Amino acid sequence: MTTTTTDTDVARWVSDFGRWVFGQLDDLAGLLDVPLSAPAPRRADLDIEQRCHDLLADPQTPVAGAGAVLAPNVLADAPYWLEWWTVESRGGAAVITKLAAETDPRAVGFRDYTELPWYAKPFASGTRHVTGPYVDYLCTDQYTLTFTQPLVVEGSFAGVVGVDVLVAWFEEHLLDVMEAVERTCVLVNAAGRVVTSSDPTWVTGDLIRGLAIEDWLSGEPVAHSQWSATRCQGLPFVVLSPADDHGSVSPGAQ
Repeated sequence: MTTTTTDTDVARWVSDFGRWVFGQLDDLAGLLDVPLSAPAPRRADLDIEQRCHDLLADPQTPVAGAGAVLAPNVLADAPYWLEWWTVESRGGAAVITKLAAETDPRAVGFRDYTELPWYAKPFASGTRHVTGPYVDYLCTDQYTLTFTQPLVVEGSFAGVVGVDVLVAWFEEHLLDVMEAVERTCVLVNAAGRVVTSSDPTWVTGDLIRGLAIEDWLSGEPVAHSQWSATRCQGLPFVVLSPADDHGSVSPGAQ
């Protein structure tokens, strides 16, 4: 018996991937459970370097950046701090470096990361968040998905833990599943921004307008004139396919 791959299989792959990523973040958060009461922790107390190196050095993982970003004034010796590592390939070898971001608010190059979505959303909601796809000029300089979740210590918000995943890696592996589906599949985020598509008409970063994203993400069965949607459990993504079960929808139709 031949098994047909469907949009549900695509959504399941994405959900399973998200579950794996957030499992890594749970591990990172567990390593940062240091007391916040006096004396306040210092940068040297953030014992996650080895775990981040293991993630970045493993060729079987898609992680391009990993670490923690601390809330202002949590540390005794740094009002702002990013404990973050990145990896790039040089001559076929993985080179891991610590991110050297300006963390002195008095300096010209300082950027207040508490205003960026990957930090601000978990802080405001107390829940996990996926930022992107976006071009990450701070770390990867490529289209990136940044997965973050609150770091909670002694009941207080102490920052976020997170990882960067390159959209190129994500797309390469997800397309293996998408291309087995008989109709077009387009993965979009909560803003209707395309992450990956099996139809080259739609590329990463394209915006599909007029979608019922909030309703679809809440699980509401919403009829749409052009698209059907399958929610990716645990992530702010939906898999779109043409509502008529065949063909594709062109950007010009939006």
